[in-house]
Amino acid sequence: MTRGLSILDFVARAGRPVNMTDIADELGIAKSSAHGLLAELVNAGFLERRPDNTYRLGLRLVELANARNQNSELPAEFYAIWDHRIPHNQEAAILALADGPDVIYIACRNSPLALGITFSAGMRLPACCTATGKALLSLMSDEEIRAFYEVHPLARLTQNGVADVDGLLRQMESIRRRGYSVDDGETRDHMWSVGAPVRMAHGGHPNAAVAISYLRSEITPEKSHHAGELIKMFAQALSETCAPLT
Repeated sequence: MTRGLSILDFVARAGRPVNMTDIADELGIAKSSAHGLLAELVNAGFLERRPDNTYRLGLRLVELANARNQNSELPAEFYAIWDHRIPHNQEAAILALADGPDVIYIACRNSPLALGITFSAGMRLPACCTATGKALLSLMSDEEIRAFYEVHPLARLTQNGVADVDGLLRQMESIRRRGYSVDDGETRDHMWSVGAPVRMAHGGHPNAAVAISYLRSEITPEKSHHAGELIKMFAQALSETCAPLT
């Protein structure tokens, strides 16, 4: 069971299909042992084996995630507010939950534009690179953030990402001042995003955040200001409608 969970965690973190050798090396086990574990996970629907003999997460995990999300108002309200209350919603929007040093996307509304930004539910990304993650990190004190990244790696997905904790803390100062976070090409080179935490109406420390993503090449000072006000309005509307996740 533990090894099986480790395999699922590794495949999820990899963000791409992985082969049996990668998995065996990650777990430090023989390929024969990895083969047996992979067969069990494939049979149970937790993994899918591709024609090139690589593995990706299976639909059974999606079913379980959907069942979990249906027990919460948050994803449904995310879609309802985005579709009916947010003007000019031609960009992409995501709802994410904090999970250690990462965020996990649990709901996405992709851009309808031909070359627009797209995401998929279940994506896991480092909090320090994403608009949603940085929005949640900004609620921690500088001392808490330093202590947090003493035990977790400070990931960098593109050359635009922060190089050290001091750089991250400078971003936190700006986020707290203006009330929203910015991912300026830190997750994807061509993408610019704004994020804000969902502050639950019934209290509790926020563990969810929303973001809106744009093509980086189209961002102007006027558009960035409008995006910041829009994400704050979106997060506030969602905060007022939902109870905390439990």
